[in-house]
Amino acid sequence: MKQLLGESKESRLFALVEYVIMYGWLLFVLFPFAWMISLSLRKTQSVYKDLFFQSLDEVTFENYLYLIQGQFPYRNIQIFFLNALRNSVVVTVSAVVGILVVSILASYAFSQIRFFGRNVLFYFLLAGMMIPVHVLMLPLFRVVRLFGIQHSLLSVILPYIAVGIPLSIFLFTGFFRNIPVPLLEAARLEGASHMQVLLKIVLPLSRPVISANVIFQFMFVWNEFPLALVLLQKSSLYTLPIEVIKVQGQYMTPWNIVATAVMAAILPIIAVYLIFQRQFVSGIVAGAVKE
Repeated sequence: MKQLLGESKESRLFALVEYVIMYGWLLFVLFPFAWMISLSLRKTQSVYKDLFFQSLDEVTFENYLYLIQGQFPYRNIQIFFLNALRNSVVVTVSAVVGILVVSILASYAFSQIRFFGRNVLFYFLLAGMMIPVHVLMLPLFRVVRLFGIQHSLLSVILPYIAVGIPLSIFLFTGFFRNIPVPLLEAARLEGASHMQVLLKIVLPLSRPVISANVIFQFMFVWNEFPLALVLLQKSSLYTLPIEVIKVQGQYMTPWNIVATAVMAAILPIIAVYLIFQRQFVSGIVAGAVKE
C-alpha cells in the first residue's frame, strides 16, 4: 500500500513538473509575439518609453492604416506593403505548386517503379537537404543571370522549387511506400496506368502528408530572406521580408513600424495553418504509426 502511495506521489510530482515546464515554455514562446503586438499598436515616440502599455490610451491602430497606404508620417518612411504582399503570394503559390507537382511525380516513381539507378538517384536528391542555402547564393545568381530572368519573379521561384524538392521527395516517398501493395496491384490488374493509380488512389490517400508538406514549404518560401535579397534585382519585385528590412536605419530603427509589417505578414501563415491543421497533425504522425 505504501509503495502504491509512493508511486502515486511520484507520478503527481512528475506531472506537476511536466506542466510547469510546458506552460513555462509556452510563456517563453508567446512573450516575443505579445511584445510584437504591443509594439505594433504604439506610436514611434512611445516605443522606447515602456516595455508594455501603461494605459489603453496609448493603443492606436493607425500604424496598420499607414501600412496599407504605404507611407508612415515618421520620417516619411515608405513601405510598399501591398505590392510586396502580391509578390510574396505569387512567389509562394507558384513555388509550392511546383514543388508539389515535381515531388509527387518523382516520389511515385521512386516508391512504385523499379528502374536502373533508382536508389542512387534517390539518395543523390536527398543530399540536397544537407546543403545550406547560403552556399547556393552565388551559383544561383550566376545561373539566373545566364538565363536572363534576373528582372522577374522567376529568379526566386525556380530556385525555391529546386531547394524545396529534396525534403518533399523524402516525405512523399516514405508515405507512398507505406500504401498497401495489394491495393495498387488490384488497380493495375484492372488496366489502370501509373498516372491513373497516382491520381485516383495514391493522392486521395496522401492528403495528410500533402497538407503537412504544404505548410512546411509555405513557411519556408514565405519567410525566406537570403536568396530573395541576392536574386531580386528590382525594388518592385521585393517580397515581404525584403520590404520590411528596408525600414531598418543605421542609427535608429522604428520598431513599431517593423512590428506592424511583421504582424501583417504572418497572418497568411496562420491562415494556411488553420486551414490544413487537422491534416497537418495526421501527416506528422502518419509515418510514426505502423500497422
